[in-house]
Amino acid sequence: MVDGAAGEQTGKRAIVYTSAYRGGASWFVLEMAAGMSAAGGDILLIAPRAEPEEREQLVAATRRIELPRGSYGKGSKLVRLLRTAGRIVSTFIAFARARRHARTYVISFYDWLIILALQMVWIRLIGGRLIYVVHDAKPHAWASSPTMRWLELMLLRASYLLPHELVTLTRSAKDQIKEEFGRRGQATVIPHGAYATATTLPPGDRKILVFGMLRRNKRILETIEAVKLAVASGARVSLTIAGAPHKEDIGYWDECAACLPGTDGYIHTEIEFIPEPRLNQLIAECDAVILPYEDFNSQSGVAVLAACSERLLLCTATGGLAELVEQGLDPIVIQQPVTPDPLLMQSLISQQCRWKNYETRQVRVNAPWIPISIGGESVRNT
Repeated sequence: MVDGAAGEQTGKRAIVYTSAYRGGASWFVLEMAAGMSAAGGDILLIAPRAEPEEREQLVAATRRIELPRGSYGKGSKLVRLLRTAGRIVSTFIAFARARRHARTYVISFYDWLIILALQMVWIRLIGGRLIYVVHDAKPHAWASSPTMRWLELMLLRASYLLPHELVTLTRSAKDQIKEEFGRRGQATVIPHGAYATATTLPPGDRKILVFGMLRRNKRILETIEAVKLAVASGARVSLTIAGAPHKEDIGYWDECAACLPGTDGYIHTEIEFIPEPRLNQLIAECDAVILPYEDFNSQSGVAVLAACSERLLLCTATGGLAELVEQGLDPIVIQQPVTPDPLLMQSLISQQCRWKNYETRQVRVNAPWIPISIGGESVRNT
Protein backbone atom coordinates (compact mmCIF):
# COMPACT_ATOMS: atom_id res chain seq x y z
CA MET A 1 0.00 0.00 0.00
CA VAL A 2 1.26 3.47 -0.85
CA ASP A 3 1.86 5.55 2.25
CA GLY A 4 0.07 8.86 2.69
CA ALA A 5 -1.50 11.05 5.31
CA ALA A 6 -5.01 10.10 6.27
CA GLY A 7 -7.73 12.64 5.66
CA GLU A 8 -9.12 14.61 8.58
CA GLN A 9 -12.71 13.87 7.66
CA THR A 10 -13.15 10.15 8.15
CA GLY A 11 -16.64 10.38 6.72
CA LYS A 12 -15.06 10.92 3.30
CA ARG A 13 -12.85 7.85 3.49
CA ALA A 14 -13.67 4.89 1.28
CA ILE A 15 -12.17 1.77 -0.26
CA VAL A 16 -12.70 1.07 -3.97
CA TYR A 17 -12.18 -2.49 -5.22
CA THR A 18 -12.16 -4.22 -8.59
CA SER A 19 -10.48 -7.30 -10.02
CA ALA A 20 -10.55 -5.78 -13.53
CA TYR A 21 -7.35 -4.38 -14.98
CA ARG A 22 -8.07 -3.88 -18.68
CA GLY A 23 -10.88 -2.90 -21.00
CA GLY A 24 -13.85 -0.72 -20.18
CA ALA A 25 -14.36 -2.33 -16.76
CA SER A 26 -10.97 -1.21 -15.46
CA TRP A 27 -11.34 2.18 -17.09
CA PHE A 28 -14.70 2.74 -15.41
CA VAL A 29 -13.41 1.90 -11.92
CA LEU A 30 -10.27 4.01 -12.24
CA GLU A 31 -12.34 6.98 -13.39
CA MET A 32 -14.74 6.38 -10.48
CA ALA A 33 -11.91 6.29 -7.94
CA ALA A 34 -10.33 9.39 -9.48
CA GLY A 35 -13.68 11.20 -9.39
CA MET A 36 -14.24 10.30 -5.74
CA SER A 37 -10.78 11.63 -4.90
CA ALA A 38 -11.39 14.82 -6.86
CA ALA A 39 -14.61 15.33 -4.89
CA GLY A 40 -12.60 15.35 -1.66
CA GLY A 41 -12.60 11.69 -0.75
CA ASP A 42 -9.67 9.94 0.91
CA ILE A 43 -9.69 6.86 -1.30
CA LEU A 44 -7.84 3.57 -1.00
CA LEU A 45 -7.87 1.60 -4.26
CA ILE A 46 -7.60 -2.19 -4.22
CA ALA A 47 -6.96 -3.33 -7.78
CA PRO A 48 -4.37 -4.78 -10.15
CA ARG A 49 -2.28 -2.32 -12.16
CA ALA A 50 -4.12 -1.20 -15.23
CA GLU A 51 -3.41 -2.13 -18.81
CA PRO A 52 -2.50 -0.02 -20.72
CA GLU A 53 -0.16 1.49 -18.16
CA GLU A 54 -1.13 5.03 -19.16
CA ARG A 55 -4.43 4.64 -17.33
CA GLU A 56 -2.55 4.50 -14.04
CA GLN A 57 -2.15 8.27 -14.33
CA LEU A 58 -5.80 8.59 -13.32
CA VAL A 59 -5.02 7.25 -9.83
CA ALA A 60 -1.36 8.23 -9.52
CA ALA A 61 -2.05 10.18 -6.32
CA THR A 62 -4.42 7.59 -4.83
CA ARG A 63 -3.47 5.19 -2.05
CA ARG A 64 -3.20 1.67 -3.37
CA ILE A 65 -3.11 -1.99 -2.44
CA GLU A 66 -1.98 -3.65 -5.64
CA LEU A 67 -3.39 -7.05 -6.52
CA PRO A 68 -1.92 -9.58 -8.96
CA ARG A 69 -3.40 -9.69 -12.45
CA GLY A 70 -5.27 -12.63 -13.90
CA SER A 71 -3.41 -15.16 -16.02
CA TYR A 72 -5.88 -15.07 -18.97
CA GLY A 73 -4.86 -18.56 -20.12
CA LYS A 74 -1.12 -18.06 -19.76
CA GLY A 75 0.91 -20.96 -18.34
CA SER A 76 -0.01 -24.55 -17.56
CA LYS A 77 -3.27 -25.51 -15.89
CA LEU A 78 -1.50 -25.93 -12.54
CA VAL A 79 0.18 -22.52 -12.87
CA ARG A 80 -3.13 -20.85 -13.67
CA LEU A 81 -4.81 -22.59 -10.75
CA LEU A 82 -2.11 -21.45 -8.32
CA ARG A 83 -2.23 -17.89 -9.65
CA THR A 84 -6.00 -17.82 -9.31
CA ALA A 85 -5.85 -19.14 -5.75
CA GLY A 86 -3.23 -16.53 -4.92
CA ARG A 87 -5.37 -13.75 -6.34
CA ILE A 88 -8.40 -14.83 -4.33
CA VAL A 89 -6.49 -15.11 -1.04
CA SER A 90 -4.69 -11.80 -1.59
CA THR A 91 -8.02 -10.04 -2.07
CA PHE A 92 -9.40 -11.20 1.30
CA ILE A 93 -6.16 -10.15 2.99
CA ALA A 94 -6.34 -6.75 1.27
CA PHE A 95 -9.89 -6.21 2.51
CA ALA A 96 -8.77 -6.86 6.09
CA ARG A 97 -5.80 -4.51 5.75
CA ALA A 98 -7.96 -1.81 4.23
CA ARG A 99 -10.39 -1.87 7.17
CA ARG A 100 -7.94 0.31 9.08
CA HIS A 101 -8.36 2.99 6.42
CA ALA A 102 -12.13 3.13 6.18
CA ARG A 103 -15.37 1.30 6.80
CA THR A 104 -17.02 1.85 3.41
CA TYR A 105 -16.17 -0.59 0.59
CA VAL A 106 -17.24 0.20 -2.97
CA ILE A 107 -17.13 -2.89 -5.22
CA SER A 108 -17.55 -2.99 -8.99
CA PHE A 109 -16.98 -5.88 -11.43
CA TYR A 110 -15.98 -9.38 -10.42
CA ASP A 111 -14.45 -12.56 -11.85
CA TRP A 112 -16.65 -15.25 -10.27
CA LEU A 113 -20.04 -14.82 -8.65
CA ILE A 114 -19.37 -17.27 -5.83
CA ILE A 115 -16.17 -15.38 -4.89
CA LEU A 116 -18.06 -12.09 -5.00
CA ALA A 117 -20.65 -13.44 -2.55
CA LEU A 118 -17.91 -14.67 -0.20
CA GLN A 119 -16.13 -11.31 -0.42
CA MET A 120 -19.33 -9.55 0.55
CA VAL A 121 -19.82 -11.83 3.53
CA TRP A 122 -16.19 -11.25 4.58
CA ILE A 123 -16.55 -7.46 4.36
CA ARG A 124 -19.63 -7.55 6.55
CA LEU A 125 -17.91 -9.86 9.06
CA ILE A 126 -15.02 -7.41 9.50
CA GLY A 127 -17.46 -4.56 10.09
CA GLY A 128 -17.47 -2.99 6.66
CA ARG A 129 -20.28 -1.07 5.00
CA LEU A 130 -20.77 -2.40 1.48
CA ILE A 131 -21.77 -0.46 -1.65
CA TYR A 132 -22.06 -2.50 -4.83
CA VAL A 133 -21.98 -0.74 -8.22
CA VAL A 134 -24.01 -2.97 -10.57
CA HIS A 135 -23.58 -2.81 -14.33
CA ASP A 136 -25.78 -5.70 -15.44
CA ALA A 137 -28.72 -6.93 -13.39
CA LYS A 138 -28.39 -10.31 -15.09
CA PRO A 139 -25.28 -11.73 -16.79
CA HIS A 140 -25.12 -11.48 -20.56
CA ALA A 141 -24.48 -15.23 -20.64
CA TRP A 142 -25.00 -17.74 -17.85
CA ALA A 143 -21.85 -19.37 -16.47
CA SER A 144 -23.70 -22.47 -15.27
CA SER A 145 -25.44 -25.34 -17.01
CA PRO A 146 -29.26 -25.37 -17.00
CA THR A 147 -29.27 -27.95 -14.21
CA MET A 148 -27.12 -25.67 -12.00
CA ARG A 149 -28.83 -22.43 -12.94
CA TRP A 150 -30.66 -22.35 -9.62
CA LEU A 151 -27.33 -22.02 -7.80
CA GLU A 152 -26.15 -19.17 -10.00
CA LEU A 153 -29.46 -17.37 -9.49
CA MET A 154 -29.21 -17.87 -5.74
CA LEU A 155 -25.70 -16.38 -5.68
CA LEU A 156 -26.83 -13.50 -7.88
CA ARG A 157 -29.69 -12.77 -5.51
CA ALA A 158 -27.29 -12.90 -2.55
CA SER A 159 -25.03 -10.35 -4.26
CA TYR A 160 -28.00 -7.94 -4.34
CA LEU A 161 -29.20 -8.60 -0.80
CA LEU A 162 -25.87 -8.52 1.05
CA PRO A 163 -24.77 -4.92 0.22
CA HIS A 164 -25.97 -2.07 2.39
CA GLU A 165 -26.51 -0.03 -0.74
CA LEU A 166 -26.69 -0.69 -4.48
CA VAL A 167 -25.77 1.70 -7.26
CA THR A 168 -27.01 1.03 -10.80
CA LEU A 169 -26.26 2.94 -14.00
CA THR A 170 -29.85 2.88 -15.23
CA ARG A 171 -33.37 2.98 -13.85
CA SER A 172 -34.25 -0.20 -15.75
CA ALA A 173 -31.48 -2.16 -14.02
CA LYS A 174 -32.61 -0.88 -10.62
CA ASP A 175 -36.21 -1.87 -11.35
CA GLN A 176 -35.18 -5.32 -12.58
CA ILE A 177 -33.16 -6.03 -9.41
CA LYS A 178 -36.07 -5.02 -7.22
CA GLU A 179 -38.69 -6.94 -9.19
CA GLU A 180 -36.78 -10.15 -9.95
CA PHE A 181 -34.44 -10.46 -6.97
CA GLY A 182 -36.45 -8.93 -4.15
CA ARG A 183 -34.06 -6.12 -3.26
CA ARG A 184 -35.74 -3.84 -0.72
CA GLY A 185 -32.78 -1.88 0.59
CA GLN A 186 -31.40 1.41 -0.66
CA ALA A 187 -30.61 1.60 -4.38
CA THR A 188 -29.39 4.66 -6.24
CA VAL A 189 -29.12 5.38 -9.95
CA ILE A 190 -25.93 7.17 -11.02
CA PRO A 191 -25.66 7.50 -14.82
CA HIS A 192 -22.59 6.33 -16.71
CA GLY A 193 -19.95 9.05 -16.97
CA ALA A 194 -19.18 10.70 -20.30
CA TYR A 195 -15.87 10.27 -22.06
CA ALA A 196 -14.59 10.44 -25.62
CA THR A 197 -11.64 9.76 -27.86
CA ALA A 198 -9.99 12.65 -29.68
CA THR A 199 -12.82 13.97 -31.84
CA THR A 200 -12.21 13.93 -35.60
CA LEU A 201 -14.47 14.48 -38.57
CA PRO A 202 -16.07 11.19 -39.70
CA PRO A 203 -14.46 10.06 -42.96
CA GLY A 204 -17.74 9.80 -44.89
CA ASP A 205 -16.87 6.33 -46.21
CA ARG A 206 -20.04 4.67 -44.89
CA LYS A 207 -18.09 2.65 -42.36
CA ILE A 208 -20.07 1.05 -39.52
CA LEU A 209 -18.38 -0.20 -36.36
CA VAL A 210 -19.35 -3.01 -34.00
CA PHE A 211 -17.13 -2.77 -30.94
CA GLY A 212 -16.82 -4.43 -27.55
CA MET A 213 -17.49 -7.83 -26.08
CA LEU A 214 -19.07 -9.98 -28.79
CA ARG A 215 -22.27 -11.13 -27.12
CA ARG A 216 -25.44 -12.74 -28.40
CA ASN A 217 -27.74 -9.94 -27.22
CA LYS A 218 -25.81 -7.45 -29.40
CA ARG A 219 -27.34 -9.09 -32.49
CA ILE A 220 -24.05 -9.15 -34.40
CA LEU A 221 -25.25 -11.99 -36.62
CA GLU A 222 -28.25 -9.92 -37.76
CA THR A 223 -25.96 -6.96 -38.42
CA ILE A 224 -23.71 -9.09 -40.63
CA GLU A 225 -26.73 -10.32 -42.59
CA ALA A 226 -28.00 -6.76 -43.05
CA VAL A 227 -24.69 -5.51 -44.44
CA LYS A 228 -24.48 -8.49 -46.79
CA LEU A 229 -27.93 -7.65 -48.14
CA ALA A 230 -26.94 -4.00 -48.56
CA VAL A 231 -23.81 -4.83 -50.53
CA ALA A 232 -25.67 -7.38 -52.65
CA SER A 233 -28.09 -4.61 -53.66
CA GLY A 234 -25.22 -2.39 -54.79
CA ALA A 235 -24.75 -0.22 -51.72
CA ARG A 236 -21.27 1.02 -50.83
CA VAL A 237 -21.05 0.25 -47.13
CA SER A 238 -18.57 -1.60 -44.92
CA LEU A 239 -18.59 -3.10 -41.44
CA THR A 240 -15.79 -3.54 -38.90
CA ILE A 241 -16.29 -5.97 -36.00
CA ALA A 242 -13.74 -5.49 -33.25
CA GLY A 243 -13.65 -7.18 -29.86
CA ALA A 244 -13.29 -10.46 -28.03
CA PRO A 245 -15.95 -13.20 -27.74
CA HIS A 246 -17.79 -13.43 -24.44
CA LYS A 247 -16.04 -16.10 -22.37
CA GLU A 248 -19.34 -17.69 -21.34
CA ASP A 249 -20.64 -17.93 -24.94
CA ILE A 250 -17.64 -18.49 -27.23
CA GLY A 251 -19.83 -20.44 -29.63
CA TYR A 252 -21.80 -17.32 -30.59
CA TRP A 253 -18.88 -15.83 -32.48
CA ASP A 254 -18.42 -19.16 -34.26
CA GLU A 255 -22.00 -18.77 -35.53
CA CYS A 256 -21.23 -15.25 -36.73
CA ALA A 257 -17.95 -16.28 -38.37
CA ALA A 258 -19.78 -18.97 -40.34
CA CYS A 259 -21.64 -16.16 -42.18
CA LEU A 260 -18.47 -14.30 -43.21
CA PRO A 261 -17.13 -16.28 -46.21
CA GLY A 262 -17.28 -14.09 -49.30
CA THR A 263 -17.35 -10.81 -47.35
CA ASP A 264 -13.61 -10.07 -47.30
CA GLY A 265 -13.97 -6.86 -49.27
CA TYR A 266 -16.46 -5.14 -46.99
CA ILE A 267 -16.60 -6.86 -43.58
CA HIS A 268 -13.43 -6.68 -41.52
CA THR A 269 -12.83 -8.38 -38.18
CA GLU A 270 -10.41 -7.96 -35.29
CA ILE A 271 -11.43 -10.72 -32.91
CA GLU A 272 -9.29 -10.01 -29.87
CA PHE A 273 -9.03 -7.65 -26.94
CA ILE A 274 -8.80 -4.13 -28.39
CA PRO A 275 -6.28 -1.88 -26.61
CA GLU A 276 -7.12 1.79 -26.13
CA PRO A 277 -4.85 3.21 -28.88
CA ARG A 278 -6.48 0.90 -31.44
CA LEU A 279 -9.94 1.84 -30.14
CA ASN A 280 -9.15 5.49 -30.81
CA GLN A 281 -8.20 4.57 -34.38
CA LEU A 282 -11.37 2.53 -34.90
CA ILE A 283 -13.57 5.40 -33.74
CA ALA A 284 -11.71 7.84 -35.97
CA GLU A 285 -12.06 5.55 -38.99
CA CYS A 286 -15.81 4.93 -38.68
CA ASP A 287 -18.85 7.03 -39.51
CA ALA A 288 -21.29 5.25 -37.22
CA VAL A 289 -21.47 2.76 -34.37
CA ILE A 290 -24.26 0.19 -34.36
CA LEU A 291 -25.83 -1.30 -31.23
CA PRO A 292 -28.97 -3.32 -32.08
CA TYR A 293 -29.12 -4.59 -28.48
CA GLU A 294 -31.94 -6.65 -27.00
CA ASP A 295 -32.44 -8.12 -23.50
CA PHE A 296 -30.42 -5.19 -22.19
CA ASN A 297 -31.03 -3.19 -19.01
CA SER A 298 -27.61 -1.72 -18.27
CA GLN A 299 -25.84 1.24 -19.81
CA SER A 300 -23.57 0.97 -22.83
CA GLY A 301 -20.13 2.47 -22.48
CA VAL A 302 -19.76 2.01 -26.23
CA ALA A 303 -22.85 4.18 -26.82
CA VAL A 304 -21.56 6.91 -24.55
CA LEU A 305 -18.14 6.80 -26.20
CA ALA A 306 -19.64 6.96 -29.70
CA ALA A 307 -21.97 9.83 -28.87
CA CYS A 308 -19.27 11.88 -27.14
CA SER A 309 -16.93 11.23 -30.07
CA GLU A 310 -19.48 12.74 -32.49
CA ARG A 311 -20.29 9.48 -34.24
CA LEU A 312 -23.74 8.60 -35.48
CA LEU A 313 -25.33 6.01 -33.21
CA LEU A 314 -27.58 3.31 -34.64
CA CYS A 315 -29.30 1.56 -31.74
CA THR A 316 -32.40 0.07 -30.24
CA ALA A 317 -34.21 2.03 -27.55
CA THR A 318 -33.75 -0.47 -24.73
CA GLY A 319 -32.35 -0.24 -21.21
CA GLY A 320 -29.80 2.51 -20.79
CA LEU A 321 -29.92 3.26 -24.51
CA ALA A 322 -33.56 4.34 -24.13
CA GLU A 323 -32.59 6.52 -21.19
CA LEU A 324 -29.90 8.21 -23.30
CA VAL A 325 -32.55 8.98 -25.91
CA GLU A 326 -34.77 10.46 -23.18
CA GLN A 327 -31.85 12.64 -22.14
CA GLY A 328 -31.44 14.11 -25.60
CA LEU A 329 -29.37 11.66 -27.63
CA ASP A 330 -30.48 11.70 -31.27
CA PRO A 331 -29.66 8.29 -32.77
CA ILE A 332 -31.16 6.35 -35.65
CA VAL A 333 -33.47 4.06 -33.66
CA ILE A 334 -33.63 0.39 -34.70
CA GLN A 335 -37.01 -1.13 -34.03
CA GLN A 336 -37.44 -4.32 -32.04
CA PRO A 337 -37.53 -7.26 -32.27
CA VAL A 338 -34.24 -7.43 -34.12
CA THR A 339 -34.75 -10.45 -36.37
CA PRO A 340 -33.63 -11.57 -39.83
CA ASP A 341 -37.26 -11.55 -40.98
CA PRO A 342 -37.68 -8.54 -43.31
CA LEU A 343 -41.42 -8.48 -42.60
CA LEU A 344 -40.72 -7.83 -38.91
CA MET A 345 -37.63 -5.67 -39.26
CA GLN A 346 -38.09 -2.70 -41.57
CA SER A 347 -36.35 0.00 -39.54
CA LEU A 348 -33.57 1.79 -41.37
CA ILE A 349 -30.27 1.90 -39.55
CA SER A 350 -29.02 4.96 -41.41
CA GLN A 351 -30.86 7.82 -43.04
CA GLN A 352 -28.56 10.79 -42.95
CA CYS A 353 -25.34 11.41 -41.09
CA ARG A 354 -24.83 14.67 -39.20
CA TRP A 355 -21.67 15.81 -37.51
CA LYS A 356 -19.75 18.87 -36.51
CA ASN A 357 -16.49 20.01 -38.04
CA TYR A 358 -14.65 21.24 -34.96
CA GLU A 359 -12.07 23.13 -37.00
CA THR A 360 -14.51 25.34 -38.92
CA ARG A 361 -17.50 24.98 -36.57
CA GLN A 362 -19.63 24.12 -39.60
CA VAL A 363 -22.21 21.40 -39.74
CA ARG A 364 -22.29 18.88 -42.57
CA VAL A 365 -25.64 17.26 -43.31
CA ASN A 366 -27.17 14.80 -45.72
CA ALA A 367 -24.06 12.65 -46.08
CA PRO A 368 -24.43 9.89 -48.69
CA TRP A 369 -25.49 7.18 -46.26
CA ILE A 370 -27.16 4.00 -47.45
CA PRO A 371 -30.25 3.03 -45.43
CA ILE A 372 -30.11 -0.62 -44.36
CA SER A 373 -32.69 -2.68 -42.53
CA ILE A 374 -31.25 -4.89 -39.82
CA GLY A 375 -31.80 -8.45 -40.93
CA GLY A 376 -34.08 -7.24 -43.71
CA GLU A 377 -33.96 -5.68 -47.15
CA SER A 378 -31.46 -2.95 -47.83
CA VAL A 379 -32.64 0.27 -49.46
CA ARG A 380 -30.57 2.39 -51.82
CA ASN A 381 -30.08 6.05 -50.96
CA THR A 382 -31.59 8.34 -53.58
